[in-house]
Amino acid sequence: MNILEQKSLKNKLFNNRKESLNSFSSIEHRLEFFSDKLDKNWINDSKSTDTGATAYSLSNIDGPIIWIVGENQSKRDLDIIEDLVLSKVSEIIYYGKHETNIKYLFGSKIKYSQLPSIKDSVNMALKNPAINISVLFSPACSSYLTHKNYQQRGDYFKSLIDNLG
Repeated sequence: MNILEQKSLKNKLFNNRKESLNSFSSIEHRLEFFSDKLDKNWINDSKSTDTGATAYSLSNIDGPIIWIVGENQSKRDLDIIEDLVLSKVSEIIYYGKHETNIKYLFGSKIKYSQLPSIKDSVNMALKNPAINISVLFSPACSSYLTHKNYQQRGDYFKSLIDNLG
């Protein structure tokens, strides 16, 4: 297969994935497959403000997945995502202040990192050597600690990806 055929096939796969994921929701920032920059499939799910919404997203994406999850000051129900995370997620990148529930439940089974910001989390996801892995930005928390609302948070995440090399 020559380079032109490879690029054409890659574009077809990208468009098929984008159409498939975007068919689940027509709401911006909800399971929004928006880029395949640097050989990663970037999915903006900033509207995911609880673990139930994240469970829906995880169930609709084929693994492996790098899950970027945010700081939450209230207790999360991790039971509803445990099986999905263990079966599909290869790396968890947590942003925000220290959190123990996710770390203790998954940290010994899945690669786990804690970083201070969304930007740092994106940079960590870039270090994962896997090609065509899905990077799911599904914070499973409200946005008020870092942004005015989930739309602003999602726009910020997308701008970080748009500005990548």
